[in-house]
Amino acid sequence: MIPRKITSLQHPLVKRLVKIRLDKEARQQEKSVLVVGLKMVEELSPVKTLIIDRPYPQLSGRQVFEATPEILKKITGLSSPEGVAAEVDLPSDADLSSAHYLLVLDGVSDPGNVGTLLRTALALGWEGVFLTPGSADPFNEKALRAAKGATFRLPLCHGTVEELKAMWKGKFYVADLQGSAPAAATPPLALILGSEAHGPSQELKKIATSVSIPMPGSMESLNVAIAGGILMYILSPPKGGK
Repeated sequence: MIPRKITSLQHPLVKRLVKIRLDKEARQQEKSVLVVGLKMVEELSPVKTLIIDRPYPQLSGRQVFEATPEILKKITGLSSPEGVAAEVDLPSDADLSSAHYLLVLDGVSDPGNVGTLLRTALALGWEGVFLTPGSADPFNEKALRAAKGATFRLPLCHGTVEELKAMWKGKFYVADLQGSAPAAATPPLALILGSEAHGPSQELKKIATSVSIPMPGSMESLNVAIAGGILMYILSPPKGGK
């Protein structure tokens, strides 16, 4: 496909893609996500809309546009972007009821933490992530960068605590400073990680076994992404096996 050229920063497509990048409601309305960088776009190709600065034979899209570096800077929000960006379909929520290892993000609000936890969950063999209201959008640009592609390879679902309780029939564990040291557990199991500021909701703490990482050093707590990675590793069998 011969790409069409974009030469104006005011082009309607440029404005629409910037809005998709910045606005969660726009992503949901358009059912689209903006992804940036050759590796991620190549993994998701063919895409809805492909924006390139020169030909990339390995990439394809329903629409293909060639843009200047300045336009790619505006679309991506990066000062030195790779010459590739794309609009891709926003994944639908997945059915996680049969997952053996489920990560629950209960109001984890920092996009970098959410993205890092998705990347770690995929690496350790966890099978899905449930996000309650108040959690950062995993398709936020910062979350996408931190996840390194895991966002599109790991089943995700959004819902309320009540919906989670109705859907999930396995055992709940919750990260809590007052909890006991964890050990590998028999699935199906779900690990709950709470808000950076307030911790997990009381409603979830009531139905979960509290676990905590023993810390012989002088720190009282860990960043939620670090703590979550350690707990996922401990609770699941070696090498993420089932």
